[in-house]
Amino acid sequence: MSEIKITAYKCKKCGHIHYPQHERCLKCKGREFEEFEPEGNAKLLAYTQMFNLPWGFDERFLIIGIAQFENGVKALGQIKAESLGGIKSGMTLKPSWEPVRYVYGEPVYGLKFEPL
Repeated sequence: MSEIKITAYKCKKCGHIHYPQHERCLKCKGREFEEFEPEGNAKLLAYTQMFNLPWGFDERFLIIGIAQFENGVKALGQIKAESLGGIKSGMTLKPSWEPVRYVYGEPVYGLKFEPL
């Protein structure tokens, strides 16, 4: 698996995990955070299918989901699937960092999840 290029933040005061970064903790309003990276596989929490994609996507539709990594980080990413068949909340996903689209021929990288 390629290295996941996102950084999560844990509040030093209450331990609440944030991704993306916030100025203050959403739970206790603390201002000091410890940086860390997501680890392991992820569990699918919610998903949807998008048909009206922004400029730069060549696909007819995308399946996107919110997944939680083994260390508590929650993140949004594309799900590698041809249809919603077989996709269900609670399933295990393997994360990867790879191109999600191309802009002027250059890859734009993001988080993708592959169902296991």
